[in-house]
Amino acid sequence: MSRKQLALGSWQLAVVFFLFFFAFNFASCKHRKPVVKAHTIHCVKEASLPVKYAKGFTVDYYNGFKVITVRGWKDSSKVFAQYILLPKGKPAPVDFANALLLDTPVRKIICISTNHIATLTRLGLMDSISGVANVDLIYNKEVVAKVKQNQIANVGSNELNYEKMVELNPSFVFTSGDWDGGDKMKKKLNSLHIKSVLNLDYMEQEPLERAEWIKFIAAFYDKEVEADSIFKEVEKHYLSLKEKLKNVSKKPTVFSNLPFKEIWYMPCGENYMAKLIADAGGNFLWKDAKATNGLNLNLDYEAVYAKAADADIWLCNGFARSLAEVKAADKKNTFFKAYKTANIFNNDKRNTPSGGFDFWETGALNPDIVLADLIFIFHPELLPNHELYYYRKLK
Repeated sequence: MSRKQLALGSWQLAVVFFLFFFAFNFASCKHRKPVVKAHTIHCVKEASLPVKYAKGFTVDYYNGFKVITVRGWKDSSKVFAQYILLPKGKPAPVDFANALLLDTPVRKIICISTNHIATLTRLGLMDSISGVANVDLIYNKEVVAKVKQNQIANVGSNELNYEKMVELNPSFVFTSGDWDGGDKMKKKLNSLHIKSVLNLDYMEQEPLERAEWIKFIAAFYDKEVEADSIFKEVEKHYLSLKEKLKNVSKKPTVFSNLPFKEIWYMPCGENYMAKLIADAGGNFLWKDAKATNGLNLNLDYEAVYAKAADADIWLCNGFARSLAEVKAADKKNTFFKAYKTANIFNNDKRNTPSGGFDFWETGALNPDIVLADLIFIFHPELLPNHELYYYRKLK
């Protein structure tokens, strides 16, 4: 072979190598002029999912993949987790070194929190649930039936059955951070090569913010269009209900909960329930209080009685099934005006004997229905035909 032929072959080989390198790196990213050093190809964002209220997540779209980011609801610059969703087998894009790579389409997942079950069901994705925790706390009768029929696995409650979770081999596990074990659970799942996705919907304290997290879960399944349609209906109904209160001047005074082990955990003014009460035209007596325990206040009985003795309405939000049980919990409860006038309401109308509360399962997804209940309780004349859905009056 001549030197000329050899040189030509080397040049052709170099071209082939360059084309291969170019195609490999452009598989999931558009070209952008190198920024840091030569031969580095960066990804270019093409669009973002419109998120109107929620502060704790974003969804960004690139060429062939999407990036879902979980952020601090008070400080959006704080990133808790990031996920890249792209078809299985495609090379991971650059610029997201700390992101968890998730293959699409998503196959089966495991839910630890009941409200994640509610969202998946609403999106028509119940069949993607392969395992659930805390079965006794699940209200959804179809899911409970599937567990009994071994179509959905029970992965435990206080102590999770990690062996069963490995056996299920899910695409990932939906977790809720500190709410369900936090880093301890994540480290355990990582050690077993099970991926986890952090869902911090409960950190959002405005009702429509929390409800919009349906878009977060939908993004993992390419169901953003369906989620947006569902959310818009909820938003429209919620805002129309608030509009009915624009001319209301007199607001009933309200307090909530029952003491537990001599401590009365009262929501502070930033709390989700306080926001709902305000939107429903109630005068929550601790609306200006700052939290001392998360988003709650640790109060003693005397402090609550001093402020709420003459309150108009008592929202129990506990396990008292009747006025008699409120009295049995503490005889002093009978001294409150709300007890004397039988204006005590609990959000346990839809529950199961084992302790499944639908309020805590679907309520966040349906803040408009919760709002309608509270408006009916505070201002029944505004919704004369409404039938309480989550709440009921104790007798």
